Amino acid sequence: MHAMWKGTVQIAKIQIPVKLYAATEDKELSLRQMHAVCGGSVSHLKYCQTCDAKIEPQDIRKIYDLGGGNSVEITEEELKSIAPAASKTMIIEQFANETEVDRVRLKKHYYVGTDEVGEEGFRLLQASLRQSRKVGIGYVTLRSVQSLAALWPLGDGLVLSTMLYEDEVRPMAPVYATSPTAAAKPPVPDAHLLVFNQLIAAMTSPFEGARYVNHYDVALRGLIEGKLTKLAPRTAAVSEEPALRRNAANLDDLLASLTTSLDAVKGAGGDPFAQSDFNQTH
Repeated sequence: MHAMWKGTVQIAKIQIPVKLYAATEDKELSLRQMHAVCGGSVSHLKYCQTCDAKIEPQDIRKIYDLGGGNSVEITEEELKSIAPAASKTMIIEQFANETEVDRVRLKKHYYVGTDEVGEEGFRLLQASLRQSRKVGIGYVTLRSVQSLAALWPLGDGLVLSTMLYEDEVRPMAPVYATSPTAAAKPPVPDAHLLVFNQLIAAMTSPFEGARYVNHYDVALRGLIEGKLTKLAPRTAAVSEEPALRRNAANLDDLLASLTTSLDAVKGAGGDPFAQSDFNQTH
């Protein structure tokens, strides 16, 4: 695996040489756009709506729209003057409890590796973060872009995740402020909680990512293969939604639904996959 970044993690006076490797890759099939008349590729041209003409890159300027027809131009030189300095060091500014870093803030993930030179410090950092259940927070510059980042343990290694800034995360409160139960929130009945906990326990099993298939990707590949072999395209079955009804008429209906779901899971040996028609036929 090719390292896309080499640098150091600095904690106070300690520096640990590290390498970053992309932890994910996009497997989505890409469909190219084609001109129906001649079969040529479709390009995305820069086009001026006022002049009704194509324009060249050197004739493009960047502005910040102030509204009301007013704007201020920002030149490339001005943007370069405020760009973060090139840096190969991630300075850990603080450590935080892992529960304090909301997962919704994490963006792109990188596996953190090291050479023999930094192996001892790397192992010490990983073990300490894992034992203390802490996350290191700091800035990292990747591809000339400075990002807030979190350093956290995963298995026997470390992961660096770029993060959203505070003003990029929308608050959750407005979602629940407009919910039907916002005015009065009675406590969850113990009977319902007991059955739901039993349902969760019955459906709990070790997570195996390979069990979850990208059904659209499979169907699209089948469609393409079918066209290549001049056969009818295969269609993917649609898995049923969970049996738990979204709009229970009352608490008794909800409890009955929970009990039914629990019985179904127990009857399937605790395997939620066994209840899906898709997984039974594929």
